[in-house]
Amino acid sequence: MKKISLFIVFTFVLQASDIVIEKATMQSFGKQLRVNAKIVQLSNQRQQIVSRLGGHLETYYVEPGQTVKRGGKIAKIQSLELSKMTADYLALGKKIEAVRERLASTKKLYEKGLASKQDLNREQIALAGVEADRNALASQLRSLGIDPGRLKSATDTLIIHAHADGLVSRLLVPLHTNVSAETPIVSLVQKSGYYAVAYIGVKEALKMPEKVEGRLYIGDESFSCRYLYLMPKVDEETQRAQMLFWIESSDKPLLLNAFAEMDIDLPPYEKRVAVKRSALTMFEGEWVVFVPKAGEGHEKHEHEGHEEHDEHGEEDEEHHHEEVPFETRVVEIIASFGDFAAVKGIEPGVAYVADGVYFVKSMMLKSELGGHGH
Repeated sequence: MKKISLFIVFTFVLQASDIVIEKATMQSFGKQLRVNAKIVQLSNQRQQIVSRLGGHLETYYVEPGQTVKRGGKIAKIQSLELSKMTADYLALGKKIEAVRERLASTKKLYEKGLASKQDLNREQIALAGVEADRNALASQLRSLGIDPGRLKSATDTLIIHAHADGLVSRLLVPLHTNVSAETPIVSLVQKSGYYAVAYIGVKEALKMPEKVEGRLYIGDESFSCRYLYLMPKVDEETQRAQMLFWIESSDKPLLLNAFAEMDIDLPPYEKRVAVKRSALTMFEGEWVVFVPKAGEGHEKHEHEGHEEHDEHGEEDEEHHHEEVPFETRVVEIIASFGDFAAVKGIEPGVAYVADGVYFVKSMMLKSELGGHGH
């Protein structure tokens, strides 16, 4: 039986890092309503990336479902229009040099009285005009993501960049297609723009208060939702009213038009003792939470166990059973919302196992088997 005792202690040491202890708190719980909801995105949260110049679509640097950052590369286009723009910009640079030389010569002649003021003004105006044309082209090139100062030769390669963070929804144009200016090539959705439309009966919707909390469930994950407003028309197919919620947890990409379940928490709200839902487990046919044993009681019991072991070898089994430093507390589940459940059977401020319940339960079962096995 000493081997069993050592095994239990060793197992606890390995699993202790996975066990999280928290304290029961008082939280507000209201009337629970479970409804269906659809994940949507408002039109102002969807964007289309366009090619500002016509050309041949050569390469995509992204694919559907990929997250992109603002300024990230989206696609490459070979554009004859860009080739002409860059060639014109370089030509204007050469022209400016020539006009400046001519202006310098005219200025010298003017100072010597060999050229008129009108001649000097004409050359100054010519230089200003050429510089204005080049500055305009430089501005256009910068808006296309091209640094004019680095241009050494004409280029027809246009790289399309993302103008915002988002998720690539669709590639709108096949590769090796000739596109015209302002043609949308990629559809982008903003990850922060996910909403849920909850479907609810018309009578219930008309009585809906302003303060409403929602929790959306998708598989094993849940997302907190903030109620925005009741939409002005019912869904034509279901004839249900539609409540719009903003999904606050929006770091992860969600699937648009997917259906999920939503819990809506309605008034009146009551303060109740709350524990994490992850703390609840069935043990010997009852809902329980695990709580740490009182230190003094544990030490006393352990001391008594040693004395009994000296006299009766069989009672060593019960001592090993008590080595698990947790005990069960039977609770009654009253309500639940989000990550928490309202329970009876435990007082606020009492420490309990919030995470790692599986390990505690496993230790207790092993202890019981050790206490009754041979």
